[in-house]
Amino acid sequence: MIDKNAAGHRIALLRKELGYSQSQFAQKLNVSAQAVSKWENGLALPDIEILLTISWIGRTSINAILEGDLFTGIPDGIDRGTAFAGQFLICPQCRTELKMNVPHKQDKLNFTCKNGHKYDFVDGVVHFGSREIDGELWSLFLPNYEHYLIEQHHPGNPRYQQGNPTYREVMWEKIEKLRPRTILDIACGTGKGIKYMIERIHWPVTIIMTDVSHRILKWNRVFYSDEWKNPYVDMVYLACDCSKLPVADNSIDLIFSNGGFESMQAKMEEGFREAYRVLKPGGHAVYNMSIVNDYQSENSRKWIRLMYGLDESYHLKGYKKIYDINEWLKECHDSGYKESGAVKIYDELPAPAGEVFPFENEILQWMSEYVIESLK
Repeated sequence: MIDKNAAGHRIALLRKELGYSQSQFAQKLNVSAQAVSKWENGLALPDIEILLTISWIGRTSINAILEGDLFTGIPDGIDRGTAFAGQFLICPQCRTELKMNVPHKQDKLNFTCKNGHKYDFVDGVVHFGSREIDGELWSLFLPNYEHYLIEQHHPGNPRYQQGNPTYREVMWEKIEKLRPRTILDIACGTGKGIKYMIERIHWPVTIIMTDVSHRILKWNRVFYSDEWKNPYVDMVYLACDCSKLPVADNSIDLIFSNGGFESMQAKMEEGFREAYRVLKPGGHAVYNMSIVNDYQSENSRKWIRLMYGLDESYHLKGYKKIYDINEWLKECHDSGYKESGAVKIYDELPAPAGEVFPFENEILQWMSEYVIESLK
C-alpha cells in the first residue's frame, strides 16, 4: 500500500528543490494548482503519465517518489541521459552491444563490447575516436569556449536567416505533433537547429547529439547544461562518425538534422541511410536540405559550374552530389523511406551576371531551402 502522505511530502520536497511554487509546478505539469496541493497534502496521487513527467523533471524515479526508494541505477559521474542511451549503444567496429563500465580507482567510465573495444566517457562525451574530414577541420574556427559562446549568440548568415522563423516553425510543428521520446541530431555541430526546439519541448525526451568533433560536443554539453537547459530534456553526446553511428537498429523515434547531412559531404548519403537504420519502424526524419530548383535550368547550371570552378582550397572533390527536389525525394525512396514530403522555405538566388563565384564561405547559400519529413 502506497503511503499518500509520504509520497505527497516527497513531491513537495522535490518541487521546492527545483525552485517552483505550487502554481509554477502545476503549469509545468499542465494541471491545476489545486491538484498539486492535493498531492502534497496526501489527498490524492498523480496519474502515471504525470508521475513519469515529475520523475523526468526531478531527475529521479517513480519508485523514489512513491516509495522513497533511492534511484541507484545511474553511477556517479554519469548523467541520466547517457545512462539511458547506453542501453542501445553498439560498437562501431564490430557492431556488437556496448556495456557501461563503472570506473574503479584511476579508471575512466567507459563503454566496452564483448570483443574488447573500449570507448571512454571524456568531458561528458562518449568518445568513439572520430576525426574530422581531412582539410575540413571546421571546429578549429572556435579556438576556445568563449568564442563558442560568441558563435552561439551570433545571428548567423543573413541568407540563412531569411528562412527564420519559417523553417523553425515548420520543423517545430512536425516535432511537437510527433512528441518523440528519443531524438538523434545527426552531425549536430553547435546544435543551432535543435537549440530552438529544446527551449520549446514540454514532454520528457532524450536528445542525442552526434558529431565527429569531441571538442565541440564537450562545449555543447556545458552550454546545454548551464545556459540552455530544459528540465524535460536529457542530453547525450556521442563523438562519432555519423556515417557509422554507434546506435542499434530500430532504436530512435526521430532523426533531426539542421544542415548535418550536407556537412558530411562525401558521406552524406551514407549518413542518410544510417539515419534510416537506427529509426524505429514508423519513426520520422525531420531535416532541412539545400536543393537546386531544377538541375537542368540555366540558373542552376550556372551556379553549379561556378561553384565547382572554385580552387582546390574549397575541397569540393569530396563534396556532396547536387540534388534537385525530385532527385532527392527519389533518394529518400531508394534509402527505404515509406514516404517523404517537402516544404520549400525560400527560393534559389539568381545566378551572378559575371563569372566569379560570390561566396567565400557557406558556399551552398545560393540554393533553395527545404524542410523534409521522411517516414520509415
